[in-house]
Amino acid sequence: MRIELLQGGFPVSENPGLDSTDPRFDDIATLVQTGLHIEAANLSEALLADGIYDIRLICYFLYGHWLEEGLSSLFDVITCLNNVLENWEAIGPVTRREKSLEKSLDWLFKQLLKKIQYEESKNTSLWQQWQAHFNTDEMSNILELGETFRLGINHRLEDNAGAIIGLWSKIEAWLVAFQRLMYRPAEPVYAEPEQSESDSTAADMLPMIAIQPRGLEIESSYHMELLLKKLAAFERLLQEEKFPRAALMAVDINETLGNFDPKIYFPKIFETFVRLQALNFEELSSYVENQDSAQWQVMQDWLKVDVDSFINN
Repeated sequence: MRIELLQGGFPVSENPGLDSTDPRFDDIATLVQTGLHIEAANLSEALLADGIYDIRLICYFLYGHWLEEGLSSLFDVITCLNNVLENWEAIGPVTRREKSLEKSLDWLFKQLLKKIQYEESKNTSLWQQWQAHFNTDEMSNILELGETFRLGINHRLEDNAGAIIGLWSKIEAWLVAFQRLMYRPAEPVYAEPEQSESDSTAADMLPMIAIQPRGLEIESSYHMELLLKKLAAFERLLQEEKFPRAALMAVDINETLGNFDPKIYFPKIFETFVRLQALNFEELSSYVENQDSAQWQVMQDWLKVDVDSFINN
């Protein structure tokens, strides 16, 4: 697909985008609803080539491009989205434009998450292909562009940006966990010594030992390094009495803190949790659906008051 259609400047028309009653949009929306995403992307591409820059078509096109090109093309996706935000006046539909942006990005990011979680949990050939073609520089570039996207979407959607940033943060968390998985050294395997009958009896008589958390390895991430850099810059700007820039930096830092996701800033701590939760998604979700049951509430209270007995009994 011609990703260059969404690169560079867009010409501004008087009434950009498609009307919701336009039969061309109906045809594409029907393909999307039936799961024919590549076909929907091809039709969207043709309209984009005609200079119809509708955010709904853009997101359908980007998802199809990603399906064809693979995991690393998230770089193209986030680059084009940043370019869309820079060419905002050329984007349609004009009526409820911000709401259309919010809904379209919500759809796109949820589709991406759903796809990558499925491929990983099923250990499909596509998942193995992603692993074989993994490139750490590409992943780092995607994460770096994600910071630009956060600033842009905060500017466009303001108070409504939280949900979209939250979805993008989940994609970033998965990418970070994927990076760690690719570089995790193989753990040595030790043969267990044979246990005599007397040893077994003695072990049975020992009191239950509380499970202790593993030693945590606090490792910096790109996002954490960037936040620390901004904090230091804020102090320096105040010392130099550059108050307008300091004020802008303060707003930026507070926006980051308002949408703070520990998984992004301390990925090493959460990588195993994120990976195992994704791999066991179907099994876990069947129980999570019962959160309103009395049994769930009782078990939740037990977890709160005594973690060790909750685990061991």
